[in-house]
Amino acid sequence: MILYFHSDALILKNSDYRESDKLVTVFSREKGKIRAVARGVKKPRSSLRACVQPFCHTHLFFNQGKGLDSLTQGKLLHFFPNCREDFSRLLDAIYLIELLDKTTMERAALPELFDTALEVLTVLDDQGENPLLMRFFEVHLLVELGYHPELAHCVHCGQTVKSPTAFDLPQGGVVCSSCAAGSGSNFPLAADSLALFRFLTTASPAILNRIKPSPPALNQLELFLEKYLEYHLEQRFQIRTTIRKLKKALPGV
Repeated sequence: MILYFHSDALILKNSDYRESDKLVTVFSREKGKIRAVARGVKKPRSSLRACVQPFCHTHLFFNQGKGLDSLTQGKLLHFFPNCREDFSRLLDAIYLIELLDKTTMERAALPELFDTALEVLTVLDDQGENPLLMRFFEVHLLVELGYHPELAHCVHCGQTVKSPTAFDLPQGGVVCSSCAAGSGSNFPLAADSLALFRFLTTASPAILNRIKPSPPALNQLELFLEKYLEYHLEQRFQIRTTIRKLKKALPGV
């Protein structure tokens, strides 16, 4: 028995599958990450060709089979043209899609994460590159995957933390000055970096271009989130290093 379903989706990647087919990996709002065969998509007149380009926002129709699903129809909703034309934006879009692909499980629906990813891509396309957008996405990715940080109380003694000295990566929260010396897994976190971290947990991506964090706070938060992701997701994201090098090589950067 063939089951039919449809969902909004972000295209994560595609690859050649058979003579005229492609294997497409998508992050769908209704069913999470799915791999499906887009049959005949290489043919010039295929209506699916525009719908399966990486980081497109599409509405897709699937036949669910015993093995791989099949893509039957699609409607392109947003192509994010500015991200494709501007190299800095393109690098950020690639990074976001890579995070979704590497950190999510197949058929595990995360509708709020889908909405967040779509909103960040939309703001990136409309407003341009902003490092806070990627930090915002990393924060909310961690939250949606179940690693919600404790940012108000010491994870060791429970007291309110007003002047943090560090963040305990295994415990997933800030530590007070009294407890900081007792752990070897702490990451130094200055007060302005913590304030920026707290802000990103509740902010809207659309207003991030109004915020002008100090370079030290932004740099420390970027390094911290990199370590936080690596620790809890148990993998390194080499693409971050590649993107840093490419951005530094761009004129005017």
